[in-house]
Amino acid sequence: MRFILSAVIIAMVTYIHGIGDEPKQVLTTAFVEAQPSLTQDKELLRRLEKLEPPTPTDIQTPFFQRPFPSMMKTTKDVMHRGVILPFRLILNDSQWQKPLYKEQWHSTYSGGRWAYMPLRLFYAQHRLFTTSAVGLSNLYDFLHNLGLSDLNVEQKGATQVERVNEVVAVVMQAKIERVVTKGNQVIIVARPQRTGVQAITINKLNMKLDNEDEAILFQLVTPDGDEIDYSIY
Repeated sequence: MRFILSAVIIAMVTYIHGIGDEPKQVLTTAFVEAQPSLTQDKELLRRLEKLEPPTPTDIQTPFFQRPFPSMMKTTKDVMHRGVILPFRLILNDSQWQKPLYKEQWHSTYSGGRWAYMPLRLFYAQHRLFTTSAVGLSNLYDFLHNLGLSDLNVEQKGATQVERVNEVVAVVMQAKIERVVTKGNQVIIVARPQRTGVQAITINKLNMKLDNEDEAILFQLVTPDGDEIDYSIY
């Protein structure tokens, strides 16, 4: 747009003044204004670095994920033979709709902190997310990446000591019915919905892990045991 405007100015100056010394000065100024500044170039490059990898590459996950537990069980085995886990419901909004785009995901927002495209695609692929209930910076990023406005882990009076062993699980577009565990697996039984988001906290002390050094596999499943999504914690 600026280039077209500059061309119009040049044509007008040429027509009215001819090619004398003064019009040459005006022409020079018009051409200079049509060029982007070095500051603009650097800012655009910085934003581009926040959006995509520096070179073309294949990416499965935008960050390191721990391996699956070594002793895996079927979802139905966990559902039928596992132990019911108590949980705290800290978010329940049945009308919530998963956003296509949020303003905080823009490359100019907070230095492009949540703008990285592989990260955005990862969060768009999933409906189940897990994180630790402690660490303000961790929860801050988790909240903004999910596009949620609030996630009060202190709801119902949970203390800092209690939250040390708590895992936050966010479930989108499903209504939780119960949570069951066996070994290093946690099954969240829920009915799929078109809208809605729920967040719960689960205390690891209530689990009987096969191996405490391995990851915990959280699985979102239908009441029939069909897996909808999973998250490795």
